[in-house]
Amino acid sequence: MESSLVMEKLTIHESRLVLHNFDEIATYYETKQSGLGFRFASYYYQQIEKLVDMPNMGRIGKIFGTRELVLQDFPYLVVYRIRKKHVQILRLFHQQRKYPG
Repeated sequence: MESSLVMEKLTIHESRLVLHNFDEIATYYETKQSGLGFRFASYYYQQIEKLVDMPNMGRIGKIFGTRELVLQDFPYLVVYRIRKKHVQILRLFHQQRKYPG
């Protein structure tokens, strides 16, 4: 008898605050240089999509139960937590700002 373990693929859930911050950041970059906002958006979504397959790839977060994904190409930090069926993106903020808490 064969046994197979089927893992359900995680989904990404972003908070309203994250979506708002994301829009502000992409708009800001676009005002600085044409196409840079799009580049930021593409890079951000490329990185968080990796969390679907590798949810533990970010470092352990400063707040218990969270993880942090450092965006290498832009100075932003994605704070998230792993739930049973999804990765919950909690915050997106500039690395030079005081850590939210």
